[in-house]
Amino acid sequence: MSINSRATTAARHESILARLQEDIDHLPNALARIAKYILENPEKVLHQSVAELGECAGSGEASILRLCRQIGFSGFRNFKLALAAEIGRPGLPSAGPEQPDQVLQSLHDSMARNLAIAHSNAEPETLAKVAAALAASRRIDLYGAGMSGVTAELLAYRLLRVGLTALAFRSSNMAHEVANGLGPGCVAIGFSISGLSVDTVQFLKASRSAGAVTVAITNRARSPLGETADFNLQASSLHDLPIGAMLTPMVGKIFLIESLMLALGQAMERLPKKMK
Repeated sequence: MSINSRATTAARHESILARLQEDIDHLPNALARIAKYILENPEKVLHQSVAELGECAGSGEASILRLCRQIGFSGFRNFKLALAAEIGRPGLPSAGPEQPDQVLQSLHDSMARNLAIAHSNAEPETLAKVAAALAASRRIDLYGAGMSGVTAELLAYRLLRVGLTALAFRSSNMAHEVANGLGPGCVAIGFSISGLSVDTVQFLKASRSAGAVTVAITNRARSPLGETADFNLQASSLHDLPIGAMLTPMVGKIFLIESLMLALGQAMERLPKKMK
């Protein structure tokens, strides 16, 4: 059996998204952009041509075909067929041949695993430093796209409930326009599952240049977004991906938000009375 045949056989038995997640840090920039787009928009990719995917991912058609071959597929069409089989019906988890009670148990196990990963990634020292910056801030801007935007809104809501000034944005144009008012004494928080989202990286870069404390919340220990930030909080792992807009991955994000709020409560108690 040839090397290509073995790769194709392996690709049929290994999760495509898991493979992309594992390889993304080691891919050339053009291929990494494609992998990032596929990871964040798997359902959209199923309805796109090579040219459309290249335009959305900011890479050429040759790079797309190269990535397909690198992960074991002879072409883009075979790749899409395998991806369609993997993710099933958009928006719905695949139950497979299991019985209903088995499906619920699988869902429970997945959420419990997600929560355990988030707990293992929580670093009390980093949470305390971020909480101290938030407690002393005069303004907090949060930005994220897609599911990350939902998470940003959840954290903004929690911050508002404790009396802090927090604004969450899901429009990159609005976030960049309003960011002009950021500066010393402010905090900017960027959310991105992959840590590769260009708009989110630019948002944190601009905020940091203005003098704001910057925080990256991603599913990766190391990423371009994390390198841009003063503090990096890892919500879960790259295997925690919201396929079909499933809410299961939100368990880890909610744990991180509530962990940060616990640290914030302690930080606010330590503030001088005139600052409360």
